[in-house]
Amino acid sequence: MQCIVKKINHNAVLIEENGIEKIAMGKGIGFSAKSGEIFDEKTADKFFTLDSKENIKMFSELVSQIPLEYIEFAEEMISYIKMKINIPLNSSIYITLTDHIYFAIQRQKEDSQVTAIMLPEMKLLYPDEFQVATDIVKKLNQRYETELGNNEVGFITMHIINSELGEKNSLNGLKIMEITSFTLNLIEIESRMKLDKNSLSYNRLLIHLKFLAKRLIYQEVLSEEESFEFFDSSFKKSQYYKLAAKITDEIKKQYQVNMQENETAYLAIHIGRIK
Repeated sequence: MQCIVKKINHNAVLIEENGIEKIAMGKGIGFSAKSGEIFDEKTADKFFTLDSKENIKMFSELVSQIPLEYIEFAEEMISYIKMKINIPLNSSIYITLTDHIYFAIQRQKEDSQVTAIMLPEMKLLYPDEFQVATDIVKKLNQRYETELGNNEVGFITMHIINSELGEKNSLNGLKIMEITSFTLNLIEIESRMKLDKNSLSYNRLLIHLKFLAKRLIYQEVLSEEESFEFFDSSFKKSQYYKLAAKITDEIKKQYQVNMQENETAYLAIHIGRIK
């Protein structure tokens, strides 16, 4: 049985079912809603269940302030993201992306300029997310007759990345991109070769570097089970390991982070695959 917790506005109510709070939305469903009454689910067009009471509260506040059409459009775009990218998204994207889309349109009307950063890195390191964000901006421009461009693509790409990371603050997402890009450039410079961005080995390397950067940002460590003690001394004398060790030292200096020896060994293996 679903009970009304409170009316949010004429088009939304907060309900509870078996201790789980949800937001029900539909035109006019909140007009005569009263706390404690049984809610008829047939009157709602959509239900939103977020993963924490904090997110439910924030989304409720957002719903009370933003017209229904923008919330519905954002929900369409989140469904599109899920269809195109097979990576779990944190439910906070319903808050961040909805809020962003609405205010992006307001900024356009007010002729305000906000500049996105690291667009080339986003396109290189997160091509799928970047392409989906490009599609969303096109859909947004068509729906609302706006002229949002590459900066908006960058912002929406970051919202998708942050949702994949479960990160509310975009700074960590940007830092992961920065470290990954820095390491890729170092590999090309120190190995004196141009990486083939269409190769399988490059894509494996890219995935590894993004996870490496994430571990460094969140100070995660590899388990002892992933030890490289079984490698003999000849492995550490190889050109790949020496190159990886040099790159490891540069990362430590640039970002003041600690890296396990295992990380250097993994990096050496990936470098060996692309040589």
